[in-house]
Amino acid sequence: MPHSQRRMLPVRESTARQEDRLLAREARELLRIAGPIILSQLGGVGMLTMDTIMVGPLGAQALAASGLANSLHMAVVMMSTGTLLGMGPLVSRAFGAGDRWECRHVLVQGLWLALVLAIPLMAINFLGEPLSVALGQPEEVSALAGGYMTALAWGVPPLLLFTALRNFLEGMGIAKPAMVITFLGLAVNLIGNQVLIYGIEGWIPAFGVVGSGWATTLVRYAMLAAMATYLLRHRELHPFEGVRFSPEGTMFRRIVKIGIPSGAQMGLEVGLFSFAAVMMGWFGAVELGTHQVTLNIAATTFMVALGVSLAGSIRVGQNLGAGDPAGARRAVLLTFALSVGFMGLCGVAFLGMPETLLRLYTDDPSLLKLGRELLFMAALFQLFDGAQVAGFSVLRGAGDTRVPMILAALAYWAVGAPAAYLLGFHSALGPSGIWAGLCISLAVASALLVRRIRRVLY
Repeated sequence: MPHSQRRMLPVRESTARQEDRLLAREARELLRIAGPIILSQLGGVGMLTMDTIMVGPLGAQALAASGLANSLHMAVVMMSTGTLLGMGPLVSRAFGAGDRWECRHVLVQGLWLALVLAIPLMAINFLGEPLSVALGQPEEVSALAGGYMTALAWGVPPLLLFTALRNFLEGMGIAKPAMVITFLGLAVNLIGNQVLIYGIEGWIPAFGVVGSGWATTLVRYAMLAAMATYLLRHRELHPFEGVRFSPEGTMFRRIVKIGIPSGAQMGLEVGLFSFAAVMMGWFGAVELGTHQVTLNIAATTFMVALGVSLAGSIRVGQNLGAGDPAGARRAVLLTFALSVGFMGLCGVAFLGMPETLLRLYTDDPSLLKLGRELLFMAALFQLFDGAQVAGFSVLRGAGDTRVPMILAALAYWAVGAPAAYLLGFHSALGPSGIWAGLCISLAVASALLVRRIRRVLY
């Protein structure tokens, strides 16, 4: 080997070792933030799971009503909470740059935005029954879904205020408080569901499926109170120190500029799944109830990928704020590896033990039969689901939300919705065809987002 090459080899090896160390350090930071966020997300979907399981004994019609109500409610909730995610890149960049005052400034304007967003969201929920009827759902299911959504409407303001406070803390890498509070909320939800769904003889009447909606609202107020208590007890965070409480147009517009496309993207995605629920309702209550159960299983695994991806968004923003674009690219790589890898394992589990998972919710033979078919389709789209949520999140961390919103519209509604309709109602697949359409939409979204990431961050 020439002498010059022998001299260059240690340099190359040293550079490789340094890159490995940096990648390992980024992985530790990402996992430190991701762990509590994942548990928080699992706690959130755990409440929906608990609602579904506790409503299950009331029958297929009750399951259909709760599934429809939650699908419609979450479609608009995700648009609002997604808009509030516009706080995240601003907080994380300010934190990475060492500007704590800017973090607090973002928080105050985010709280104002939460109150503004709560008004139309409550109004939509109050129209749950006529909206369900207009979407072609059976009258009995529509009436129950309307009552459920009315109960949920009163929990919208505390939900959005809690989300703003959570985004403030998580943008600074403080994720444990929301995790602990979410699990406290699970305990409140369990008690609330038991009491309000089934009642206490001689004390509290049984409200049936609508009682589950009131339990959710109760939980949201309890979680907001717990978060406010945490901030008041930890004065070192100084969430409002030196910041005016009045609305301020410049920062408000910055949050909205990032947040509205992000909220629209999430609304487009959840809207597609809500439309899938509506189409399932056209088949009947059994199909809609089965869709709700299967979707709940898929949503549980998705929460892990979402938690990793939200952490990835924070790390991308913090690295860019600190002037370290190479660190941001490491965060992107690790986010995709963890999210897609985990979802691949979940797909294998769906294929290997579908009935075991389904029996956690129901023993109804008709629900189990269709559920096995739908869970097979859910297994197929796990990888794509992990890739697309990672893609949207890391781009949001870089402040890029407008183009991803357009890509979401193309993948979900120009491709996914027509495919779901055609495969569901004009092929031999039937209800499973609707889920096949969802799979196609997620695959298209993943491919488009990878191309966008290469352009923006590489």
